[in-house]
Amino acid sequence: MPGPKYDIEGAIFIRFAMVGRPVLNGLAAKGQRRRRDPQCSILFARDIVTALRAQIGFRRDGEAVEDATVQEFLRAAIWEIPVEDCAVLVGIDATPRDAAKRHISKRLAERLKTEFEIFHAPAFRHGDSGTGPLGPRG
Repeated sequence: MPGPKYDIEGAIFIRFAMVGRPVLNGLAAKGQRRRRDPQCSILFARDIVTALRAQIGFRRDGEAVEDATVQEFLRAAIWEIPVEDCAVLVGIDATPRDAAKRHISKRLAERLKTEFEIFHAPAFRHGDSGTGPLGPRG
């Protein structure tokens, strides 16, 4: 029985709001050094994968994939985003900023779905017997 559908694009969009401003500045070359910071793509990819793994898992060719593999794939995808698009993410006007977040979230979600099979795998789950990592229900 397939699990519920998960909104990957929406989850990535939310991570844009939750990730620290220095990370977005680093991707947009608007930080202290005025250069793109590769560490920022690593941090953002790790943040996104951690948030996604609370509800879903990733497979490739039927085999479960380690988080590090997904993070590296996503890091490369984030780094490929043009600097101009990232610069809009740190702009003052919220309308183009949110449109850019939505567009980039959609592109990243599509790339994840193309590369990996997504399956329902909640991190905290009570088993069918009523016990799980949080203890018995009730």
